[in-house]
Amino acid sequence: MRIPLSLIAALALCLPVVAQAATNVNERHPLGAGGRVEISNIAGKVTVRGWDRSDVALTGSMADGLTLKQDKSSNRVRWEVEYPRGRSNGGATLELRVPRSVEVQLGTVSADIDVADIDVRRLQANSVSGSITAAGRSGETTLNTVSGGIRSQLQTARLDARTVSGQLLAGGGASGEVAAESVSGRVNVNAGRIQRLAVETVSGSLEVSATGMAPGGKVTMQTVSGSVALKLPANVSAQLNVKTFSGGIQSDAGQVEKPRYGPGRSLDARLGSGDGDISISAHSGSVRVSLGR
Repeated sequence: MRIPLSLIAALALCLPVVAQAATNVNERHPLGAGGRVEISNIAGKVTVRGWDRSDVALTGSMADGLTLKQDKSSNRVRWEVEYPRGRSNGGATLELRVPRSVEVQLGTVSADIDVADIDVRRLQANSVSGSITAAGRSGETTLNTVSGGIRSQLQTARLDARTVSGQLLAGGGASGEVAAESVSGRVNVNAGRIQRLAVETVSGSLEVSATGMAPGGKVTMQTVSGSVALKLPANVSAQLNVKTFSGGIQSDAGQVEKPRYGPGRSLDARLGSGDGDISISAHSGSVRVSLGR
């Protein structure tokens, strides 16, 4: 019996669609010390690891329909995952291996960024809704995301980390100049010896500790509705100034003053010889300053 073509076509429509295999990525390129490597990816994940070789390597896989755009020279390598317009084909999962003393720039939309075991001159990671984790060593570091969280365990002399709605956790040796900012997320910074530290949030809490403060150093902490906690060594030398509108103040040094009429509390104290400046401002949150070992 001959089966009608119309019936064959109808049966074919009922069969499951077999997905095409993902495209494998395996790229390698020499890059000298001080060179720059850039990765741009919308969805999926970007992982970065360091190694002792003198070249960069990119491996992983891309969903069907995605292409890898490349731009290479002796001191710069750029890889960008291109997505077809109007189609959702999944994302790309990439792993980048980088040598020492290079500059790394990462950009994603919804892809998470995971960096570890690096020893680079500069790290810059930007995402929209992806989270960022970073560990290792970096001379200068910039970490930015909108709705994702940031967790840094980098040893770095300059850290600038900012998020809007995610929490921000920074520790593991950040020192020198540190800036951390969030709108609605919690900010927790565990720093080494600091020269400049600026931490700010709107509705999240601030928790900062440092092992030391350089002569003439400056610390600034600001929040609207979150609480503030600052912990410094007992031998710190700075002028301490704390102000709140409706929150309380607790401090191991100085005397809290409250106006006879109206809200607000303030504290001014000289710590050691008063070389540096510490300024804390909280609107409706409480402030705690601890001076220990």
